[in-house]
Amino acid sequence: MAMTAVDDRTKLTLRNQVELLCFRVTPTGTRFSINVFKVRETVKYKALTELPETNQAICGLLTLRKDIIPVVDLKSWLYMGSASRAAIMETYNNINPMDTQIIVCEFDNVTIGLWVFRADYIIRKNWDDIKVPVSSEFGHKTNNYTKNDQGDIVYIVDVEGMLADLFPMVVAQVKEETDSLSHIQVRHDLMVLIAEDSRSALKALTNVLDKLNANYMTFDNGRKLLDFIEAHGVADVGLIITDLEMPEASGFTVIKELKGNPKTANVPIVVNSSMTGDSNVELALRLKAQGFMGKTSPKEVARYLQIYMSV
Repeated sequence: MAMTAVDDRTKLTLRNQVELLCFRVTPTGTRFSINVFKVRETVKYKALTELPETNQAICGLLTLRKDIIPVVDLKSWLYMGSASRAAIMETYNNINPMDTQIIVCEFDNVTIGLWVFRADYIIRKNWDDIKVPVSSEFGHKTNNYTKNDQGDIVYIVDVEGMLADLFPMVVAQVKEETDSLSHIQVRHDLMVLIAEDSRSALKALTNVLDKLNANYMTFDNGRKLLDFIEAHGVADVGLIITDLEMPEASGFTVIKELKGNPKTANVPIVVNSSMTGDSNVELALRLKAQGFMGKTSPKEVARYLQIYMSV
């Protein structure tokens, strides 16, 4: 990504805004999106190398220059278990795959392709405009939604949840690392506050905290965490762990507001995000966060607890 584009998107985060690449998995119907920060490029579909004995939503390997990238049939995963799945899959009977696209994404230090019908456009939104659905056909697979300029609903795909669903070896590796953690004596007069809206990411994080017997509270967006601190103060808070992508207030907004307030500036904040690109890490540290870790890093979670909350 060009440095000017990185700088522009960095400025967006400081204004509590996000850019979303909107796409469709079928020629008509529901619109989906992904944070532009997670997108490396969009390419035309090309023949894939088949993978035997894998989940039906994993459609093969893409060779792109020197990279070999697993590709997920996104419509298959999104509609898996849905009553409309058969009809959705049938829409591709008369579509030439070469007329479709693959969105190449990088997150949590992995590269993966998302096979979609077409990437359409980019929208810019305030995180205040990102909402949590009461319910949807897609369940945990789309943790938030917004609306485009025409007023159509655009669901935001939980790609971390997709990774956990389709690549169980990743989950197994995280569990094995969590189980192997050495015991740390954590202060019980202090607690960890967590802002995280992905269920799968939150589960992985709290598994580590439970293993280490830490006290914690969770919030499904950054604004709720900020409101809690405003009401209760930070006298008993030993560490804050925040995601970056959240409705209402992003993780960057959480860091900016807390570090800019003398009453809360000294509370350690660590980012827990799948957006592990250098620009995000640099911005978090420039805003005076104490650290940055990917979402599948139990040893890193334990290390920060040992630094800030050990007896």
